[in-house]
Amino acid sequence: MEFGVHRVIGVERGASGMGDAVAADNYIVLFVSAGGCRVKIDQEIIEIAEYSLVLVPRGVQIDADPSETRFFLIIYFSESFFARTDVDAAFLRNFKSFNKQEYTYRLLSVPKEYATYYEFVGTQLKLSKLNYNQAIYRDLAYNIVKQIVLLAAIHMEERQSGEMLGHGSDIALVRHFQEMVRQQVKKEKQVAFYAAQLNIGSKKLTNLTKSALGVTPKEVIVAELLREGKKLLIETSYSIKQIAWELGYTSVNNFSAFFLRETDKTPSEYRKRWRL
Repeated sequence: MEFGVHRVIGVERGASGMGDAVAADNYIVLFVSAGGCRVKIDQEIIEIAEYSLVLVPRGVQIDADPSETRFFLIIYFSESFFARTDVDAAFLRNFKSFNKQEYTYRLLSVPKEYATYYEFVGTQLKLSKLNYNQAIYRDLAYNIVKQIVLLAAIHMEERQSGEMLGHGSDIALVRHFQEMVRQQVKKEKQVAFYAAQLNIGSKKLTNLTKSALGVTPKEVIVAELLREGKKLLIETSYSIKQIAWELGYTSVNNFSAFFLRETDKTPSEYRKRWRL
């Protein structure tokens, strides 16, 4: 099967269908609900916090902890299932969270309110699997899986939240900078503003972020703006003008030019692509 979904409890793993899910050529997404749970990833037992998504690349071994009584939801899919177009295939190849050379797994905390969404997703994917001979259910499954992966990419890949290297005080400053950007980027988009708030020079801030994150402060700001913009394009029905205003642009043309420059697509093209 090109995709599937299972509700897994460690002590019941024998009947859970885990064998299909953990085939070497599958990408895996886990959803851990209230209470968290333990999962075995690459032979190591990992305690996953409640309300988390876990992205696991192909080829990484995963199993339930035999002593675990809490459940998690496992969604799996093959490249042939996801990659309907060359664009889809390129997305998978370039998504670092699904690259075994980059990560064994990646965690993303999600709001508590998303729990009902993922339970709903699990139900719909099970229904689609049962009726996979019908085109409408194949399309439903494809669109659900694509939405999950895309939302993870927006919230994880572009937040520059990878591991940091450096001295504790420097890392604290960089984390503070990142948090300030997340909170204020709609109003403040200049590196000098954030440097002043941190009581350091712009050059010092640049050295810190390049050392800890491998990017400049400007790139952090741009990434957060793009994350917010993509989220609004996909998750809301706001017009492009409303989204531009929401992000602090007084001119929709300026926002569109920024988005095109950074993504090679206009906001309308991007929205259309992910709503197909």
